[in-house]
Amino acid sequence: MTPNPPATVARTVCKTVAVLVLTGLFMLSLRFSATVAGMVDRVAGTGMWLALYRLAGANDATAQEQLIVMAVALVCCLLAIGVVEVADRLISRRHTAS
Repeated sequence: MTPNPPATVARTVCKTVAVLVLTGLFMLSLRFSATVAGMVDRVAGTGMWLALYRLAGANDATAQEQLIVMAVALVCCLLAIGVVEVADRLISRRHTAS
């Protein structure tokens, strides 16, 4: 296993910007992709989500929509972090190999 290259301010800023951009793109995919929107609709209608609505006190449609948006943002951000970390490790591995 190769050691991680030293953290620098520039590298941290690049990774942060990449996470923000990817999070935005993943959230935009919800807006412009019927497939992704359909998946979110299916998940939001499950019994688990209904229990989460009750637990969070989301009694009206507006509160439920806010809860869905927060969950979508969290999932998109976690997905973006994962993608950036995998890409960073692949790039680091490629640089150490050459």
